[in-house]
Amino acid sequence: MGALSSSLNQDLSQNGLLLKFVGKDHIPLQDAFWNDLLSFPYKPLTVEDDKKLFEKNKFLFNHLAINNLKTGNFGTLLRIFLKKSSYLLQSSNNAIARYSLQTYNALLVTRYYLQHLVHKFPECEVIKHIESQGSMNRDAFKAESLNLQLINGLMNILIALPIFNDTYPVHRESINVFLVLLSIELFTTESITELKLYNIIFESCKSRDLGLALITTFSNQQKGLSHQGSSFFGLGDIMGFLLSATENEVPALCRNAALLLIVLVNQYVAFSNPYRNVLSSISDFSKLYHSICIALEYEETTLLLYHLLHRNEQFKTFVLAQSDIDVLVVPMLRAIYHANDSSCHHMYMSLIILLILTEDVEFNKKVHEIVLKSVPWYVDRQLSEITLGGLIILVTTRTVQYNLLKMRDEYLHTNCLAALANMSSQFSNLQSYVCQRLVGLFEVLAKTYNRARQELVAIEKALRIILEVLNSCLSNQLISNTNLIYTLLYNKHIFDTFRNNPAFQDIISNITQVLEYFISKLETEKDMCTDVDTVLKVIVDSSPKWPSHRLQVSRIYLTIRIITKMIK
Repeated sequence: MGALSSSLNQDLSQNGLLLKFVGKDHIPLQDAFWNDLLSFPYKPLTVEDDKKLFEKNKFLFNHLAINNLKTGNFGTLLRIFLKKSSYLLQSSNNAIARYSLQTYNALLVTRYYLQHLVHKFPECEVIKHIESQGSMNRDAFKAESLNLQLINGLMNILIALPIFNDTYPVHRESINVFLVLLSIELFTTESITELKLYNIIFESCKSRDLGLALITTFSNQQKGLSHQGSSFFGLGDIMGFLLSATENEVPALCRNAALLLIVLVNQYVAFSNPYRNVLSSISDFSKLYHSICIALEYEETTLLLYHLLHRNEQFKTFVLAQSDIDVLVVPMLRAIYHANDSSCHHMYMSLIILLILTEDVEFNKKVHEIVLKSVPWYVDRQLSEITLGGLIILVTTRTVQYNLLKMRDEYLHTNCLAALANMSSQFSNLQSYVCQRLVGLFEVLAKTYNRARQELVAIEKALRIILEVLNSCLSNQLISNTNLIYTLLYNKHIFDTFRNNPAFQDIISNITQVLEYFISKLETEKDMCTDVDTVLKVIVDSSPKWPSHRLQVSRIYLTIRIITKMIK
């Protein structure tokens, strides 16, 4: 067994095993050195410690890069990995821990050296380092290229190796090595269709099985051992670079599996992408849906959800049929709400998914039937007993206002407004606060528009869509939105400056007709309308008698269909 310490302060320049591995001498495949190198006990490190160790000890990889083409020691290490992983796949329970330990350590060293090579050299040089045999007899090994054997070996682990406590880190490290190999695209000007490693990965007969295995790993949400419970582990003490996971987090292996699948799915290869085809063909959704819901705080999960909704119509139908759709939607709303704290991509993808969901009429009805007891992350105001639909309106209107007045990202507020527009015909029983924020958004933007002397095109478009949203709601759900009518009556003055503006005249005319109708009803009850409750009662009593045929047909549906088509 090795005797390496996990201390960050360790001077690895004096470690004999590592110096021998990166040195000038070839180490035979049968040498006992390999068992010593690959038998270090494991003690997990934080991500930050991993980065520090890798940076601190880059000199080891520099030495290996100088000597490897002559010694072939890296190629020998890969052959050791292939042998140990083969034993692991065939081993009985009492041998799993030993072979898992050695396989993991071989993978860890492999990943770090590949990462070093990918950052510094073109693919042809990386392959030379993989294939180099040094002074070994080339006839002693298979004619099959070592890079092909490496990728097949990784696939075999991810597809066929059961996930136990001892094999869990082997799976994680196999995924990490895959990700490093795929990252070569970031450091080259070559098209991926010209990259040999990519061609192996995407043309493999095992690609479908790999895609299904990654989906299964993500869906199962299996956790690894705690730090104290691990029965082995190795060079992570020196060179670990894994995603960290606390007890309350989604298991790191599940996140890694989702990340690798997303990287594979997003590649535009010359032929049909087999990993996309996997997403299109999945038919067992229950576990997958649950796993997605509990992991939506992570960007890779949001991307996976988007691809599934976009490419698998059966999955989309399954999601829209769920009675607990709030467990899916609320985490995405939180990501949008905390746009400044979230990854930009995470927020955008959450918004696009919301837009896709709001294309469905039944979804738009359902969100107004689901009541949330509390929303602790919404800090603008304490919310209790609010519908999911109301929360969507609050988050999207808030995002539109912030974006138009500060960030001015047209794509962002257009998506928010499109989601509101999709939902508008099914707005139902909106709370007073929700109505205030919706109408208040129009008021704030109207003031900005008027101060700018009508020169802000983006705000003009936003104002138009907000008016369309209001008109759509009044045209389709007037009886169910007493609070909205009350809020519009209370703020009717905000529409005055737009009555003669050609850009808004038609839609303002519709809203004005509605307001004038209710004003006339209130005037007949003028002596009795002394408080809010009385006004609301008049609105409730008058709503069924409103002649809705008087309104002009809204253009909102055509507008939003165009927006949605552009986004897809």
